[in-house]
Amino acid sequence: MDEKNNLPEWFNDLVTQYQAGISREFILFGNIADLIRNPDDEPEKQYISFREFWEKIFEEREMVILYSMAWGLRFPNKDMEERFRIASGFDQPDSSSTSPLAKVGVLQKRRLPQDPETCLLLIERALRNIPKIAVMIYFAHHVVPAGGPGGTTQTPSERVNIERLAQWASSVGIKESKGIVLLFTDKIANLASELRETNSGVKPIMVLKPSRAERKEFLQSITCKPQPKKKKQPPVDSEGKFLVPEDFNLDEFTHATQGMGFQQILDIFLRSKERKGAVNLDYVKEEKKKILNSEFGEVMEVMEPASGFDDVGGLEYIKKYFNVILDAIKKGEKRLVPMGITLMGPPGTGKTKILEALAFEAGFNFVKAKNLRNMWVGGSEERMQTFKYGLYSLAPVVVNNDEADLAEADRNSPKGDSGVSERHMREWMDMLSDPKIRGQIIVINCTNRPDRLDPALKRSGRSDDRVLLPMPSEEERKVIFPVMFKRYKIPTSISDFTEFAELTNGLSGADIEKITLNAFKLAFKQCREKVDADDLKKAIADFIPSASQKEIDLMTLMGILESSSRELLPPHIKEIVEAIKKRNMVPNLDGILAEIKARKIVDID
Repeated sequence: MDEKNNLPEWFNDLVTQYQAGISREFILFGNIADLIRNPDDEPEKQYISFREFWEKIFEEREMVILYSMAWGLRFPNKDMEERFRIASGFDQPDSSSTSPLAKVGVLQKRRLPQDPETCLLLIERALRNIPKIAVMIYFAHHVVPAGGPGGTTQTPSERVNIERLAQWASSVGIKESKGIVLLFTDKIANLASELRETNSGVKPIMVLKPSRAERKEFLQSITCKPQPKKKKQPPVDSEGKFLVPEDFNLDEFTHATQGMGFQQILDIFLRSKERKGAVNLDYVKEEKKKILNSEFGEVMEVMEPASGFDDVGGLEYIKKYFNVILDAIKKGEKRLVPMGITLMGPPGTGKTKILEALAFEAGFNFVKAKNLRNMWVGGSEERMQTFKYGLYSLAPVVVNNDEADLAEADRNSPKGDSGVSERHMREWMDMLSDPKIRGQIIVINCTNRPDRLDPALKRSGRSDDRVLLPMPSEEERKVIFPVMFKRYKIPTSISDFTEFAELTNGLSGADIEKITLNAFKLAFKQCREKVDADDLKKAIADFIPSASQKEIDLMTLMGILESSSRELLPPHIKEIVEAIKKRNMVPNLDGILAEIKARKIVDID
C-alpha cells in the first residue's frame, strides 16, 4: 500500500501513518459513500465505488476480509474463504467445548456466522495466523455503537466487541504481521467513544469531499461540448458524456460545486438530463443549496452570498480591514489571514451583511452556524462532528457564528448537562486552534455582548481580531439610505439624504433598511411608483427601535473594552464615548469609562 499522487490527501495520510507504524487500525468517516478515483489506469472506468477502491488497493494482500452485520463475512475469492476457515479454526471445532464459537462451528460447518461477537473472534484468530491481512468492517457503528455515559446503553456483546477492537489496536502481533483494520462509518460520533480517544491507538481519518482540482478533473471526465456541424444532439453523447453548452465554463462549474461529492455532482447532471435541458450554472447552484442544506441543515445553513462590499453602506474601516485579508488570500499568504475574528456591537449594525460580502469577494462558501446542542444522549457530540466535517468539506468557507455570546457562554457557568457543554466547547476550541484551517475556514463570531463569551474563545489564535461595529455615524447613515434604495430597487425622487441622516440619529443600518421598506409601502398604498421625502419622513416618525438606548450604550462600551486593536476602532469612537457619557444611562458608567481611559483605548476628556 503506497502513496499515490492521483489519490486524495486523506488516503496518503493513512498510508503515511501505516508505513511509519503509528497505527494498524483506522476509522474512516465522512464521505465514504461517494465515488473515488480509480487507482488503476482504466480509461473506461475512471471512478469507482469506495468498496471497489479498497478491494483494488488490497488486491495483492494474502488475505482480505470484508464484514458487515447485514451480510456477514465475505472474501474477494473462494480460496481466501477456505484459507480463512482453516486459519480461524472455524472448520476444526473442538466438539467437546461449550463455547459459543465451538457450537457455531459444529452446527454450521458450511456457513460462516454473521453475528459480530463470533465474527470478530474468528477474524482475530486469522489476524494472528496469517500475515498482511486486510480487514474492512462496514457500518462499524452498528458493531461498536456509541453508548450513553459509561456505555450505559450498550449491550454486553457490544462491550466485548469494543474491547476486542481496542485490543487489536495495541496488539504487537498484528503490528508485526503488518495487518490492517479499517472501520467505516459515515458519522464518527456514532462509534464507541473508547475507539475514538486519542490514546486508543485507533486513528481517525476524515474522508473529505473532493478538492477543487479533483472536482475539475471529474467534470472534465463527464462532460463534452457539441461537435461542429451536428444538429439536435441528445443530452448525452455516444461516449456516455454529458453535452454542455459552448459557453460552458469549467472553472465556474468547479467553483459552483464546492462542497459536493462526485456522486452528488453526477446526480445533478442526470436530473438535468431528465429535464431535457443542458445543465447551467444557476441550476447547479440551486441544486447545490438543496443538497448541502439537506446534508448539513441540522447544524448549519448554507447560503449563497449575493453581493460584495458595494452593497454595504458605510463601515469603510471594516471594508479596509477585510480587503487586507482578501489580498492575503488571493496571494496565498495564509499567515496574514486571522484564525478567527469576533465582530462586536449592537444588533443591526451590519455584522452579517459584511460577512456575506466578504465571502462573495473571496469566492468562498458562506454558512451560518446553528445551535449544536441537542437534548438526546450523544446528540450534541454528533452535531459537532457533523459541523466540523461540513466545514472541512465546504472549505474555503466563511462561517457566521451568530449570537456567539449565547452559544459559547463561559465554560465556568453552571450547565447541568454532565459535562456535555464543556466537551462541546473543548472540541470547538481545538478546531479553531488547528493551523490547517488558516485561510480555509474563517470563523467569525458575531456578538452583542462580548463580555459573556468564554475567555478561551476570545484569545489570540482563536479570535485574532476583535472589532467593534457601533451604531452608524451621521455620515454613514447618509450613505446607507441610497444603498438600501438600490438594494431593493426602489425608485425615489430623493437625491440628498442629509436631512434623513440627521433624523435617524441612534438608529442602526437594519433600522434604516426597515424604514426604507416602510416608506416604499406608503408610496405603494397611494399608487405612486417613487418614494418621496414625505414618505421617508413619515416612515422615520412611525418607527420604534427594537433596542433601548441604554442597552445600545452598554453593548457599545463592552465592545470597546474587548477590542483587540486601536487601529481597528471606528473613526468616530471618541464622539461615541462622549455621547454615552453625556446620556449617563449605563450602570457603573464611571467605572467602565475609567477602565477605558486607564487602558488608553480611547482618549476621554
